[in-house]
Amino acid sequence: MAKLLLQYRLMRRLISINLLLFLPVLVSTAQDNFPKNYFRMPMNIPPRISGNFGELRPNHFHAGLDFSTSNKEGIPVMASAEGFVTRIKVGPYGYGRVLYVMHANGYVTVYAHLSKFNPGIGKYVEHEQYSRESFEVELFPRPGELPVKQGQIMGYSGNTGSSGGPHLHFEIRDANTEEALNPQLFGLPISDSIPPTPQTLVVYELDGAAEVKGAKSGRKKITLKKSGQKYVFANPADSIVACGRIGFAMEGFDQEDTRHGKNGVYGMQVWKNDKLIYSHGFRKMGFDESRYINCYIDYPELQTGKKYYQKSFLAPNNKLPIYDSVVSKGQLLISGDSVYRIKYVLIDVNGNTAAAEFKIKGSGKNIMGQSLAPKKWDQENVLQSEHFRFVIPAGALYEDEYLKSGSSRAAGATWPVVSLHNDKTPLQLPCSLTIKPAGRIPDSLASKLLVVEISPKGGRSSVGGVYENGQITTMIKEFGNYSVAPDTTAPSVKPANFDQKGIQSGFAALKYIGFTVSDNLSGIGSYKLYIDGKWVLLEYEPKKKLLYYSFDSRVGKGDHELRLLVSDKKGNATEYKKKFTR
Repeated sequence: MAKLLLQYRLMRRLISINLLLFLPVLVSTAQDNFPKNYFRMPMNIPPRISGNFGELRPNHFHAGLDFSTSNKEGIPVMASAEGFVTRIKVGPYGYGRVLYVMHANGYVTVYAHLSKFNPGIGKYVEHEQYSRESFEVELFPRPGELPVKQGQIMGYSGNTGSSGGPHLHFEIRDANTEEALNPQLFGLPISDSIPPTPQTLVVYELDGAAEVKGAKSGRKKITLKKSGQKYVFANPADSIVACGRIGFAMEGFDQEDTRHGKNGVYGMQVWKNDKLIYSHGFRKMGFDESRYINCYIDYPELQTGKKYYQKSFLAPNNKLPIYDSVVSKGQLLISGDSVYRIKYVLIDVNGNTAAAEFKIKGSGKNIMGQSLAPKKWDQENVLQSEHFRFVIPAGALYEDEYLKSGSSRAAGATWPVVSLHNDKTPLQLPCSLTIKPAGRIPDSLASKLLVVEISPKGGRSSVGGVYENGQITTMIKEFGNYSVAPDTTAPSVKPANFDQKGIQSGFAALKYIGFTVSDNLSGIGSYKLYIDGKWVLLEYEPKKKLLYYSFDSRVGKGDHELRLLVSDKKGNATEYKKKFTR
């Protein structure tokens, strides 16, 4: 611990702590030579992986390991190595209750979705919550203020934040670069002797001149099956006959020995005539790079068929750090009637491999041309009409695109519906959308306006926005249909575990007091609970639409009065009062 504190104090002279999310240290871990056997498992239960590093998720790659807790909460979570807590965050979304621990070797471990902290850390957090009168806090304890020993219980597993079920999310990060690193490269004892499983091969026409026999919408899908030690086309009649520039994608999964779930594949290789033309592996990932997943996968197929096809060819604006060897951006130029032998290899983190082998036959044509789209990915592009202005910054597109847009306004309607291209084309960066009304907006309504995204079925979801100078502007990261709507309705607040009639002595038996809350459009923005005029800690679980206060020594026996204030993000507020007896 003394060495760790000395390292921190030396670096502290160079960098202000106010700028840090993850504390920099003197030890560089930018290389791939990760130390083995330094970190222990964070729980004393047999490891079952329900999500691995680099696994494909909506708009991001998974940044750690998800350890299954068999749908249970409250399993002790332990420090993987000696260090000190450097960051604590509590909130209703994201990682929920999460701890960040700094270690002497230059790494930070992360423990997310916790149900609660140990008594010492819990008391520290609660003190800050009451001081700030806020359930949501982000804290940066002083170095050494909350030291931990390897194996010390720091908290308990849970389902807080945006978790889809009880589990522990565990990460290892480089404190210098702030990159997430693959925890399985640190020698954690996770048994895995099972090779990955290739499922579907996809062949793409990569420009307007390319042709793949049997392709639909520019792609041909071929189901694979295992034959001996390799994978082949499940239908013997399937073949690949093509010309021009083509590329591949693969659908597949991996499992460790418990076969608990179908997880992501660590790496892939493509060989053409025994020459490696493509290779990648998920060793590390910057959080500012994770959204590039939308050009790594077949994004339109995810939108329509909910399938993750992983491409082995690169878009021009692909800045992922996972690639080891890529020849001609992974594209193949097929000409004449040549025959090409292809070997597509899937690799797990332990080195187990599975390979699909097949041939490509040229169609006899020699096509070299390529059509270029008018909107350049590396330039700013503006789509506009009298009703709207949409600014796409350079680098927001992954490749050159033909972009369509339009707007319509129903008779008598104040706001138009703006159609921006289609939701099957992804965006990397936020883009500015300004929508203009047909006439003057009353001052009383201006603060209640927000931009809404309209789903294909007509549903509306808020994307926010600021009304200024007679128009409303917001930032969006998806093409689609947008309009403007007012939110003048206050949130709904209802008792969750008690009745609403007068003074109720039954409160003496309650461990907590809960409220079910919902909002019609902009979403819950703030919430405060006062008992006898004093603020008390109200926790929020959006998945359950639940606000609750757990009774403690602050509320003793006798008569009390509570006052709950809940506001949405447009300032519409609901007040709920009740007298009760403990």
